[in-house]
Amino acid sequence: MVTNGAIRFIVYAGLGITIGALVALLDWITVEVALEQVLHSPLWVQLILPPIGLVIVYGIKTKTPGTSSKTSDAYVDSFHKGSGAEASSLFPKLLASFATIGSGGAVGMEGPAILTGATLGQSLGDRLPRVLGERPRLVLLVAGAAAGVAAVFKAPATGVLFAMEAPYKRDISRHGLIPALIAAAASYLTFVTFLGAEPLLRFNPTELEVRDELLAALIIGVLAGGVARILARGFNWAKTLGDDYRFMVRLPFAAVTMGAALLIANSLVDEPLTIGIGAEVAASLVLDNELTLVVIVILFVLRALVTGAALGLGGVGGVFIPLVVQGMLLGRAVEIVVGAPSTGLYPVIGLAAVLGAAYRTPLAAVMFVAETTGRAEFVIPALIATAIAQTVMGEDSVSPGQRSERQGQLERRLVEPCSAVMIDDLGVIKPDATLLDVIDGYGDRSQSFAIPVGGPTYEGLIVLHDLASAMLEHGPDAGVRKALRPLPSVAADAPAVDAARLMNMHDTAAICVVDDDDVPVGVISTTSLAGLTSVDLDAGVE
Repeated sequence: MVTNGAIRFIVYAGLGITIGALVALLDWITVEVALEQVLHSPLWVQLILPPIGLVIVYGIKTKTPGTSSKTSDAYVDSFHKGSGAEASSLFPKLLASFATIGSGGAVGMEGPAILTGATLGQSLGDRLPRVLGERPRLVLLVAGAAAGVAAVFKAPATGVLFAMEAPYKRDISRHGLIPALIAAAASYLTFVTFLGAEPLLRFNPTELEVRDELLAALIIGVLAGGVARILARGFNWAKTLGDDYRFMVRLPFAAVTMGAALLIANSLVDEPLTIGIGAEVAASLVLDNELTLVVIVILFVLRALVTGAALGLGGVGGVFIPLVVQGMLLGRAVEIVVGAPSTGLYPVIGLAAVLGAAYRTPLAAVMFVAETTGRAEFVIPALIATAIAQTVMGEDSVSPGQRSERQGQLERRLVEPCSAVMIDDLGVIKPDATLLDVIDGYGDRSQSFAIPVGGPTYEGLIVLHDLASAMLEHGPDAGVRKALRPLPSVAADAPAVDAARLMNMHDTAAICVVDDDDVPVGVISTTSLAGLTSVDLDAGVE
């Protein structure tokens, strides 16, 4: 007889195989076919295609309202909030990522890979709750994200660590380790079966002095933390440009930036570093002893600008690989300044430090170095540099949805906006309603023991168990104001802890939530704040 544990292992492996095959297909179509054509096209084609691709992305989003640019961030949002990686948005996002990356947008394939894995894992978890045990949705969400990273980077251990580190800045998820290990291994094996196991980055072995390793780790660690902070803020700012400026305003600026960057890069190194993923080109450039410090710095700035331009126009893709490129260029710049031999040490340490600090995933960054370069001797200096960069980075992150550390359920809900923890399907009692109207309309409801009164702006709360005494004193036809409690309200976008403070201050177990126009939109009660689904109608308000 097949045990439940064996069935779970089959599910985890099957999920990994499916994700590995899908990511291989996406990578082949997007990178091997479309992007390769762009990289070998005439210069005028390379100049016009990236903006055209982003115009197509804009069209896809217009035709499918609600489709955002989030890929890796969607995984983090879904981990914490339960939404962000829905199956309904997967296909349009993958089309948009193909249009972005396949046309030469300077973002990474890890974005759609993580999104694919997280979405499939989450969806499967929703369908197999009895088979998978406790919290199947979250467990398979993590396993799916791990499988996506493992496939696209051909780095299974990196996939597991990234999926478990990414949700937090200073912590690691305790959910889904075994499922993530199995899914990542299965995904990696499937991917390399189709597309081969060639390492993502290649650096030749060399002898290193301990002094060089420590010097590189210390210098690059400090610089990488500052650079990662600037890049994180810049990329996050670029992602928000659509909130302030229309697409047709952003388009010419982005197109000029991309075109000028390509022309400058070609004139300096005769390589299209500013279009496409760029990791392999950057890996070859940082080993070129002929390139001067000025050229490396210019390439660093250009690459950051074109990634920001793609994000600013709503491009769909990840920033993991863009951070890898920036880190390698930073490391090479430091290598030139200190006069160290060109061994690949400084670029690889820069890669780990910038990536680990910006994404707040130090273990995944160092493991990425070990798995994708095959250079085990770089691991120790990379660990030191990444630890230093994390300290310099402060609280910034390239992933805005990350939380600082794991919390209990109540702690997590207290930092959510009030709109996320309120009861929102109660309606509003009109000020001219009678006490009997309230009994008829709400007497059999169990969602909340308090209902807002508004006409249309907020006036107070009616507590259901106040109605009996009010009706005895004033009669059933008395107006609701006879039982009204003039309690304060809280804004929908305020943190839920503000509602908790008001409850404590006014000795109440319910607070009304209002919008910007002071119109009631819901109620937060002690039970909804705690995330409970049932409500004791006699509890709470004295």
